[in-house]
Amino acid sequence: MGPEFRVYLLMGAALVAGAALGAALIHNRWLRVYGAFLAAHVFGALGLILAARQGQHMQGLGFAVILAVFVLPATLGMVLGGGLMWWRRR
Repeated sequence: MGPEFRVYLLMGAALVAGAALGAALIHNRWLRVYGAFLAAHVFGALGLILAARQGQHMQGLGFAVILAVFVLPATLGMVLGGGLMWWRRR
């Protein structure tokens, strides 16, 4: 198992964790908490995008990696998990 596979494994784990969190919050009818977590993910993504753009040359690479590997897959997982649970409860 090479390092490339580990990155995809981390991205998949972040996606599954976000989906589980989103589904659990919608299942328990905690819509405000779901909205707060989703807003935190969006603001975190915006902050990391701005931090990556501010860096000179290679300084923003760490922020871009964190954004691509952890924050964006977790946000996508929250949206998919919450949407699937909302659709299932409807």
